Amino acid sequence: MKTVDASKESVFDRAMRLCMLLAACTCFVFCADLSHASTITLTWDAETAADLAGYRVYYSQSAALPFQGTGAVQGASPVDVSTSNVATITGLDPGTPYYFAITAYNSTGLETGYSTIVQVPELIPPSVALSSPAVNASVTGKVSVGVAATDNVGVTRVDLYLNGQLLATQTQAPYLFTWDTAALSSGSYTLSAKAYDAAGNEGVSAPVAVTLLNDTTAPSVALGQPVGGLTLGGVQAVTANASDNVGVSRVEFYLDGGLVAANNVPPYGFSWNTLTAANGSHTLSALAYDAAGNVGQSAAVGVTVFNDVTSPVVSLTAPATGATVGGLVSVTAGASDNVGVSRVEFYLNGVLQATRSVQPYIYSWDSTSVANGSYTWSAQAYDSAGNAGQSAGVTVTVSNDLTAPSVSAFSLPASSTSLTVPVSLLSATDNVGVTGYLVTESAIAPAAGAAGWSVTPPASFTFSGAGTRTAYAWARDAAGNVSASRSATVVITLPDLTAPVITLLSPTAGSTVGASVVVSATATDNVAVNKMRLYIDNSLKAKSNSGTLTYTWNTGSYAKGAHSIKVIAYDAAGNAATRTITVYK
Repeated sequence: MKTVDASKESVFDRAMRLCMLLAACTCFVFCADLSHASTITLTWDAETAADLAGYRVYYSQSAALPFQGTGAVQGASPVDVSTSNVATITGLDPGTPYYFAITAYNSTGLETGYSTIVQVPELIPPSVALSSPAVNASVTGKVSVGVAATDNVGVTRVDLYLNGQLLATQTQAPYLFTWDTAALSSGSYTLSAKAYDAAGNEGVSAPVAVTLLNDTTAPSVALGQPVGGLTLGGVQAVTANASDNVGVSRVEFYLDGGLVAANNVPPYGFSWNTLTAANGSHTLSALAYDAAGNVGQSAAVGVTVFNDVTSPVVSLTAPATGATVGGLVSVTAGASDNVGVSRVEFYLNGVLQATRSVQPYIYSWDSTSVANGSYTWSAQAYDSAGNAGQSAGVTVTVSNDLTAPSVSAFSLPASSTSLTVPVSLLSATDNVGVTGYLVTESAIAPAAGAAGWSVTPPASFTFSGAGTRTAYAWARDAAGNVSASRSATVVITLPDLTAPVITLLSPTAGSTVGASVVVSATATDNVAVNKMRLYIDNSLKAKSNSGTLTYTWNTGSYAKGAHSIKVIAYDAAGNAATRTITVYK
């Protein structure tokens, strides 16, 4: 402080001499709550003037003079600290800079001007942390180190430290450093960072320990497939197996020395379209890389590429072009290929009809399924590589007979004594020609392929039984058309050649009879029994004009011993049956 002789000064001059410099500002003391309120203690050299009455402390958040009020409250009085040369100011915001000045006043109230203005900057340090690498991470090669730093006013600089030694500095965000570990040995290292703001406040990050692995071992790599010597075609899977003491970062695949694919995650492989390579010998190999840049190379694998690009040759051999066809038509193709035919397709007017995968390549076409007219057949042949060959078209004319024959006459005799009846007349006509005749007892039309058809009208027909019977005559043509029927009726009367059957109810054969015996018998016939006769010892005893006979035989006049009982039954045709038994008296 400047020294002045008081005896030569006026009262005002002495007051002015009280202006002094702030000698020291000690520290901010922050409160424990979240209000950021703080306290600052100011000290200065004491004035020794006899008429010193006290000091006033002025402060503001702005350096503009005169200070208007105290702190952020404009118009407030300065802080009067009496004659003490120490002032404690509370309620300050540590995030805001402040400007302080001191005045002195004497007992008459005369006050000096402001002392030298002292600025106390904001005191909130930046917040700083390492964002990468992670704590306890294993690193190698060139390591990316990220630092996150923020400040209430602004970060002016970030310093990166390795084991406490300054490694690099950056003044612009983002604060991203590259740590080249090539010259370092493997081991444990600690990274940390400091951030600064314009007020000189310093923030320190938590340390991050990492393990440095300086890798000099190349990865091991070998092709998994294909193996050596294979002949390949189409799309093939190419795979590689790779390993490393630290880790494989990528695998590259080479065809004849040229890079064709790469993977950075397992499984390592790619789909090779061999159609992009010429037929012949080719070499596949792989390179594997680790994060340190070490490279491992696989053994080369030699393969032969063969892709079939030759289409099959196919032609239709039947029917001939220009042919007129009908009914079932055999459509036949011949096909060949440099490797092999896998299938042949048949097309009618461009629409697929059938596929054949084995020889002979034949399709049976029912031409009756289409209208009469002109049609074009073609064929396509394929090989296993998907190559297709197209035949020339063959045009044919379909002419199918769709008109059925007509039975013009059919007659039988009015009557017959035999189940086999001669056919009096059977004739039929057709627009093309009748090829078959058939007579049935059923009114249901027979199939053209049914059994019994004859190329000429049958001379007779055998019925299944006697009585009034109806027969149906049919005709067919070469196209398989079957006519409507024509019927004829015959009455069949068969001669009766079957004798009746006699049942003698009593007495029983060999029995002994008493004085009076009831002789009882019945008879049945395929037509009818019209009379029965009873004989005892060949003497007629009873008659019946039906199928039953009963007679009471009084045996008193007959001698003891064996006697015969005979029954004869007759039908209208004169067929007779005899039943004879012997009884005893």
